[in-house]
Amino acid sequence: MMNLTSPASVRQDCRLIGQTLLKLALPRLVVRAIVIAVALVIWYLAAQWILDFGRGMNYDFLHSLGQPTMDMVQKVNPYLWWAVAAIWSLIVFFTVRAWLAASLASGSATPIGTDVLADLAPNLSEESLGVLRWTWGDRQEPFTVGDLRRALSEIRHNRIGKIAMVADQARILDGAAGNPPREPRDDIRREPRGEQRYVEPRIGPAR
Repeated sequence: MMNLTSPASVRQDCRLIGQTLLKLALPRLVVRAIVIAVALVIWYLAAQWILDFGRGMNYDFLHSLGQPTMDMVQKVNPYLWWAVAAIWSLIVFFTVRAWLAASLASGSATPIGTDVLADLAPNLSEESLGVLRWTWGDRQEPFTVGDLRRALSEIRHNRIGKIAMVADQARILDGAAGNPPREPRDDIRREPRGEQRYVEPRIGPAR
């Protein structure tokens, strides 16, 4: 059985990895905050303009349709422009959400510099480094921010213990595979197949 890292050491590793992730993500977080703030300001100003425009809308050109028609239009006018403002809000919301999702995906795919890994790795336990190797997978691409974020989540959810269990189970099964095969037991008598046993005839009623 492998000796697992102590809970205090695991918490220390999680803290170091979290600090590294924050340092790497800080520039993108600042950009995202600025973009979202600007989008909110634009949304608010445009929504206010739409509502003000609707309140000042003059429907005198509908006078030829009759007074009842004008009264009805004046009654539904506020709801009409609130609906336009709601449509504008949905456009802004989905646009910002799509941009944010693309920014998050781009941030996760950003490779981590070798100097950052060189500073982080010596301060981590061997078991936590094993989790980082596990999240890297087949290592066809550079180690990314997303890999480090996943490693942090896996360490918090006992991936160290699972890796140790896999190693123990592999050792047990590999050891069993190396043992010589067991001989069949000789005390088990088997009747030869294809041969009929001679049964002595009996005289008298069958029981």
